[in-house]
Formats: sequence, structure tokens, C-alpha cells
Amino acid sequence: MPHPLPAEAAPRLPQLDALRGLAALYVVVYHVMAMPDPHLPVPAWALPAIGMGGSGVVLFFVMSAFSLCLTWPRHAASGAALRSFYLSRVFRIAPLLLVLLAVMVLRDQLREPTRYGAQEIAWNASMLFGLSPQWQAGIVMGSWTIGVEMLFYAVFPLLALYARRLPAQLALLAASYALALWAAHAAPPALAFLGNGYGLLTQMPIFVLGCALFGAWRRLRELAAAPRRALGLGALACGAAGLAAIPYGVLPTGAWASGWHLSAVAYGLILLGLLLAGEGAAVRVLVNRATCFLGAISYSLYLVHPFVVSRLYSVFARLYAALPDGVAYAACLVVSLVLAIPAAWLTYRFVEQPGMRWGRRAFERARTPRPVAGEAA
Repeated sequence: MPHPLPAEAAPRLPQLDALRGLAALYVVVYHVMAMPDPHLPVPAWALPAIGMGGSGVVLFFVMSAFSLCLTWPRHAASGAALRSFYLSRVFRIAPLLLVLLAVMVLRDQLREPTRYGAQEIAWNASMLFGLSPQWQAGIVMGSWTIGVEMLFYAVFPLLALYARRLPAQLALLAASYALALWAAHAAPPALAFLGNGYGLLTQMPIFVLGCALFGAWRRLRELAAAPRRALGLGALACGAAGLAAIPYGVLPTGAWASGWHLSAVAYGLILLGLLLAGEGAAVRVLVNRATCFLGAISYSLYLVHPFVVSRLYSVFARLYAALPDGVAYAACLVVSLVLAIPAAWLTYRFVEQPGMRWGRRAFERARTPRPVAGEAA
């Protein structure tokens, strides 16, 4: 008889939802500027901060690994850990991506000449295109992150089983960073794609950092309330200061310390700080109903907003013709969010949520023992 599927093994942390929402919002802030060709002009003082909006993906990766560590005990308690984990991940990610992939293919294949070949479509539909040097970027805009995520999902159970303790996680973090440097600077040509911006080895230290942060949080949350809160506020302040310093060149970057990986550390400190700080005005600025709502629809907002923004270029041009650059950019951002957020809620409601329900049902069916012929008779 299968073990009963337990309720959520870990408490739902609103800090994770809020940061997911802010990460998606930051990516939108960047794409509103960067998607048009040429890029929309913004004030010089704001350009570095807006231009760093793509690093919202880094925050997604850190929290993805943290969340997987948080929910792994639920899969382990199900009696079929690997099956539970992989079904939940596939049904969480695949429905929306495949729907948007179908939209892209149907739209673009009707043009002459057709845009995508069968091989490219197949790689994207498999969601393993992170292993393809030619198709790493993905057909759906921004979906390169899904290609990386799926590869991390493939190896995560090994981390959950064999790198449970913080010292092992920190050792793995150092090893993954060394491997990322090797992939970026010394890998043979056949493997160089794993060390580019879309490559798994480039992103692996960010995922492992999320696992290490989970290990640190498990230890630090046992502290008394006052020192825990002080440590949380300190981490939050350091993370925010680091995140503000990176785009303006205050922190040195180079071959050994990219802004991408430095931002992962800053985001990680913010995440850890919010989790440890508890309640308070500094936390409520980031963790509130609005950001948690955006967090719930963040996956949809991330993948759907390029479809919306790409249809607004003529509106952007009219706004820039009528308004000063800074005001015009703010107006373009507001228009984009006003349209993208409802669209993201619809896809969350009618694509993502049904997909998650299908995943739970698929797991329950797989766990239910089937009677043999003699028992049925």
C-alpha cells in the first residue's frame, strides 16, 4: 500500500513569493527598455540600474534551488521521491512553455520563409535545449532559463541526497564556481557552449548558492529572536548595498568575479536577510500582498510579458514623441505592466494551475497499485 501523500512538509514562505514577484518585475523593467531596436532612451543616472534588470533571472535561480531544498522532504516522504519530484517539476514548467511554444511556431511558420526547422522545434519541445549548442536560446523569448532549469532539475536529487549538510554544500559551491571558470575560459570548443551566458556550468554556482543558503538558513533560524533579527537586517542591508553597487561599477568585476555571479551573492543575502529578519517595516516594503501576488504569477509574467511588450512599440514611439525621455520610459513601463499583469494572471489561472493539478493526479495514479489479473477475478 503506498504511503499517503503528506501535506506540505514545509511552511510556505511569503518571502519567496515576494522575491519571485520582484525578480519578474525587474526583468520587465529591463525588457521595456531593451527589447525595442534601438533601445528606449532613459536618463543616464538610471541606465545602469535598469540595464541590470536581466539579473532578475539570477534571483529566480537562487530561489529555485532554495525552494527545491525546502520541498524535497515532501517528495522524500511520498514513498517515491524521484517520481514525485520529476512529475511535479515537469507539470509545473511544461504546460505554459509548450502553449507559448505552440503560439510562436504557429505564428511564425505561417510566414514565408518558415522560421523554425523540425530539429529546433523538437529540441524546444523536449525542454532539453540547454544541451544543444545551436538552440540554447530557445524559441520562446527568455526560455533559455527553462533550458538551464531543466538540466539543474536532472541533477538536483543528487544534491539533495549527497550534499545535505552545509559544509558539503559550501564545498560543492566552490567546486561549481571553479568549474564555471574553467568552462568560461579553458573548456575545449566542443564544450564551450556550457560556459557561455546560457550554459549550465555558468549558472550552476548560482543554483548551488541557493542550496547553501538553505543550509545556512536552517542553522541560523535556531538563533534567539533578537540576534536572528539583527543578523537578518544586516544581511538585507549588505545585499541591497551590493546590488546597488554592482551596476555602477563600485564593486570590481572581471574574469574572476563577473557581475552576474556577484549579483547572485547580493540577491542571496537579501533572501537570507528577509527570512531571518521576521516582521518589520524593512521587510514589509518587499514582502506584501502586491509582491506576493506578482510572485504567484511570476512564471507567467516572465514568459508572457515579451509578447505584450513586442506589440507596444508603436505606442512607445508616440509616448517618446510627446514626453521627455525619463517620463516617457516610465509611461511605457506602466502601459506594459497594465497589460502584461492581467495577461499573466490569465495564463496562470488557465494554464499553470491546471498543469499543477494534472501533475498531482499523475503522481497519485502512478502510486496507486494496480490489481493483478487473479485479484481482479
